[in-house]
Amino acid sequence: MVRTMTRRRLLAGGAAVAAGVAASACGRLPAAGPAAVQTVKVLTGAGFQGREAPLLVARAQGWFRDVGLAVEVLPGKGSGENLKLLAAGRVDVATLDVNAAMIEASTPGGIRDFRLTSVLHQRNLACFVALASSGIRTPGDLAGRRLSYLPGGINHVLFPTYAQLAGFDPSGVQWVSNPVPAQHAALLAEGRVDAISQFVPAVESVRSVAKQDLSVLPFADWIGDLHGSAMAVSTATATNRADVVRRFNRALLRGLDYCMCHPDQAGKAYAAQPETQGQQAHLATAELTALRGYVTPEEGHLGHFDEARVARNIAILHGAGAIPAGLVPSDIIAPELVS
Repeated sequence: MVRTMTRRRLLAGGAAVAAGVAASACGRLPAAGPAAVQTVKVLTGAGFQGREAPLLVARAQGWFRDVGLAVEVLPGKGSGENLKLLAAGRVDVATLDVNAAMIEASTPGGIRDFRLTSVLHQRNLACFVALASSGIRTPGDLAGRRLSYLPGGINHVLFPTYAQLAGFDPSGVQWVSNPVPAQHAALLAEGRVDAISQFVPAVESVRSVAKQDLSVLPFADWIGDLHGSAMAVSTATATNRADVVRRFNRALLRGLDYCMCHPDQAGKAYAAQPETQGQQAHLATAELTALRGYVTPEEGHLGHFDEARVARNIAILHGAGAIPAGLVPSDIIAPELVS
C-alpha cells in the first residue's frame, strides 16, 4: 500500500484517525501533590523531534516539578543504544520501541534487565519515506534500494519481519547508516538514498526539506497490532524506586495528554526549549496532530498497556520468526508502575 503525502493530506489524515479512536483525557489527568525532589535522567527515542514533545512539555509546564522530580531530558540514539545506556545505569528512564525491546529480551545473551512501564504509542509508527518521483510505490519496490537507517532503530531491527510479511526479499537492500535522525530527510532530498527510515507523524517535516510529494510505506499496513514506543526502567529501578517511576509516569502522561489535546500550544512550548535548537513550532504541531491516532487507545486509559494486546504483539513477532517462543507479557512490562 502506498500513500502520497502532501501537507493537506497529512494534517487531514491525522485528524481523521484521531476521530476514529477513543478520546484522550484532555486535561482530566490528575495532578499530584509535592514530594521531595529527586533527579531523573531520561532518554528520548531518537534525538529531539516533535513526537518527543511530551517529555519537554511536561518539564516546561512544571508537571515533573509538581511530583518532586528534576528531569534531565537527553537525546536518544534509537532503541538498541538506549537499552545499552539504561542497562549500564547511565540513565534512569529510556524510550524504547516495544518490538525492539521484545526482540532484544528474546535474543540469547540479550539485555533482559528492564521493564516497560507506560506506553506512548498504541500503534507502531515506523515507515519508509521516498520521493513520489522515485517509483517506490509498494514495499516490494524497496528491494535492492539504498535505505537510510538509525543504528539500533526499529525500522532496521524489524525490517526482516516487515519484508517477510510484505512478500519481498530483503537481502539486496543497501543500508546507509546515519546516527542523526534529523539528517535523514536531507539524505533523501539530496538523492543519496532512495528511501529513509522514519516515523509516520514526521512526514510533514520530511516534506519541508524535500519540497516534493512523498510516498509513505507504513509498517502498520503489513504488521498489525504492534505497539510503538514505551518508557523503560531497569528492573532494579522498578523494584527499588517504584514510587519515583510512578510519579514520573504520572507527570509524563499529563504531558502526553496535553500534547494530544493542545498540539498548537504544545508545539510552541516544545520549540521554545533549549534542546530543540530552534526547530519550527508548526512542524512540531503537525507531528503531534498526526500522532494522536497512534496514541489514544481504543479501550482503556492513555499510557496503559493492555496485557492481551501485548500478548498478541509477542505472538505476531513469534509467528514472523523474529523471536522464539517463551516470552510472556510479565517478562517485559510492569503496568503496576503506571498509576
